[in-house]
Formats: sequence, structure tokens, C-alpha cells
Amino acid sequence: MEKANVTLYTVIGDPNRIVKAIQERFKEMAEELVCEDETVDLTLPDGTHVIFSIKHRQSKPDFIASHTSGMANYFSQVKTPLAELKENVLCQIRVFNCVTGITFDLNDNEDRTNYILNRLFEIAGDVNGFLLYPSMQIFTSEGKLLFSAKGESQLTEFIPVGNADFLDGNRPEEAQADVERRLRSIALLEEKHIPYMEYLRSEVLESEARLRSRKEIVQRAAALFAVAVYSEVILSEGSGREEALFYFKKMEQLYKIESYLSPAEAAYIDNPDPEEQECIQFGWRYECAGVLLWAAGIVDDLPYPSEIIDVPVLAAIFWQHKGCSELLSKGFPRSQSEILDAADITLRYDWACVEARIHGKEAPASLNGGVVMERHYAFNWIIGANGGAGWDDIQPNT
Repeated sequence: MEKANVTLYTVIGDPNRIVKAIQERFKEMAEELVCEDETVDLTLPDGTHVIFSIKHRQSKPDFIASHTSGMANYFSQVKTPLAELKENVLCQIRVFNCVTGITFDLNDNEDRTNYILNRLFEIAGDVNGFLLYPSMQIFTSEGKLLFSAKGESQLTEFIPVGNADFLDGNRPEEAQADVERRLRSIALLEEKHIPYMEYLRSEVLESEARLRSRKEIVQRAAALFAVAVYSEVILSEGSGREEALFYFKKMEQLYKIESYLSPAEAAYIDNPDPEEQECIQFGWRYECAGVLLWAAGIVDDLPYPSEIIDVPVLAAIFWQHKGCSELLSKGFPRSQSEILDAADITLRYDWACVEARIHGKEAPASLNGGVVMERHYAFNWIIGANGGAGWDDIQPNT
């Protein structure tokens, strides 16, 4: 009898999550489910055996390395006009750390075959996985063609994904305060019907948090505002670099911001002919400056991220004060707990925005993906995420 062969690929810390997903998705039709070593033998009411052979890098490092390398080499030879998507698919393949071979006998009962395949796609969704068919077609958990041996795809863009429990592998356990923070964020997401990933832990746990000083935060905010206003003026019709430098130098006179610039910011300001896209990118830093002023307790509210920041209000704060010392005399130091709360919900907003973008959907609950991403970046720097990386090296992962 002919056999169906499907392979599930994922990036996951605990391969037992795949076993749990199998149990959950087949629970209504499973006559028997036997787990032994790395194999799950599922028996359906008609006597069909669906065999899952789970191999993870933890126990089979050589197999995983050889398998993913061969798969990446195969797809790297495929010709396609979707060059960027192909490169991201290859990146995804190279980081797969768990391969599950799935086999079952085929028969004339199409309903039964479709039932099994539908459950496999649900399992892929549970573990952020992908399914490979023998035809060398890779499918997302929604059943969309990600990439094929013919260079075809139903997607126009793709961002590699992994499970949080893999990314969190070397981190300490959540304390009670971390769990409570995560649950509070999830409750807020549920109120607004925003999708979330239950296993996604905070970017920084309480035991890992190393908040920047209030002085550092205000200095960084001033530098960001200066770079953003410089960018806005350059992009304005009828203006140029000379006009932009006028406002930048005015900020330097008030806040001495040149000594606070990151290397990338300094190189950008020194470039006599920056690309338009680079100017746009730095123009988004108004959003980061707003987050930093909130974290420093200089502004009271951090609005829901559905709209871009009110730039005239932000500008008034900087232009009406005479330096960082005067700004620091305003407001109050915000607590670590409050900052971590805001950072946590922002991480989850960003996850929802990225997930929507991957699947070609609009961001949920009127979230502005650009605003959310900038806030995520700023919070990561404030709380000491990414190993306390400098501003240019922050990685707002989801």
C-alpha cells in the first residue's frame, strides 16, 4: 500500500510540545497513542497508524545538521524572481532544530486523508512549524505555499520564525512577578481581541533587568529628537541639508547632543547625501524619543499605539527647555515595575503586528506596526535587553 510522507519542521526548545500538540489535535479520533523514545504511534478508528518520528538537535545534532544543510543546498539552487523571499526561506531552513517525519498509509478514503492532513497543519500552527510535501513544496501552517522546487510562492514576503521556548533556552526561570506581568498583558490583549502567543516570555525578566539611568534616558531622547527633526527637514519639500543642520545645531547648543549620538547616528549626520530611505528610518525615531520621555517620567501618558506621536507636542518639550539638566528637574523617576509592564505589552503588540504582516493581514485592533516596532526598540534599550546592547545593536525580536 502506498504511504504518505510529510515532514514537519520547526525551531523549538522542548520537542515534547509536538507530542502534546499531536495528543490535543487527534484526541477526538485517537483509538490509541503510544509514545516510545522519539516515536509517536497514533492509531485511528479505522486501524490507520500515523507514525511521527521526532528528531531534535538536542539528541540528534548530526542528523539535524546534515538534514537542514542538504535541504538548504537543494532550495538554494532553485531559480526564482522572489530573491528576497528565497533568502529568508533559506535562513529559516538553516535554523530548523527539529524535524518530524510523518507517515501513514494512503487509501481511497479522501475524507480520512484530508482529516489527517488538516490535523497536521493544526499541529504545525501549534509549534510555529512548516510542512514539506514529497513534491518539495514547503507550506505554512495556514496551508499557503511558502516555497517550491519551481521557485513558486503564495506569499510576497516572509520573515523567519522560531518558538520562544528555544530562544529562552539559556535564560532563568520566570519569577512570580514575571508570570503575573505576562498574565496581565495577556488579559489586556484579550480585551482588545489581539492575538498572542502564550509561551512568549518577557524580553527581560525582573532578575535580568538593568534599567538605564534617568540621565542616560533623557540624553538619548534628546539625541533621537535631534536626529529625527534633522530627517524631517531634509525630507520636507523645498528644504535641504543646510536647513536640517540648522535645527540639529540648535539642539546641540541646548543639549550637547553630539556626545550622545550613536555611531550610526553620527555617520548619518556626517553624510552629505543620505538616501531617502535612511532619512525616513531616522525620522521614525520621534516615536522612540516619546517612549524615553515617558520612561523618564517627563510626560505622563504613553497612549495606545494606534497613531503616530504628536510631533509638535514632543518638539515643544525640547525647544522650551534649556538642556538635559532642566528636563531632568521635571517629572519623577518612573518605577522599574511600570517600565517593565509597558515593555512587556509592547513586545506582545509587536508579535501580533509581525504575525499579521507575515500572513498578509492588517495589524489587529488598529495597532500601528511602525509605532509599535519603534517603541519595542526603545524599551529594549531602556530595560537592558539583548545583553545590555548599545543603541545601534538592539534587536527587537518577537
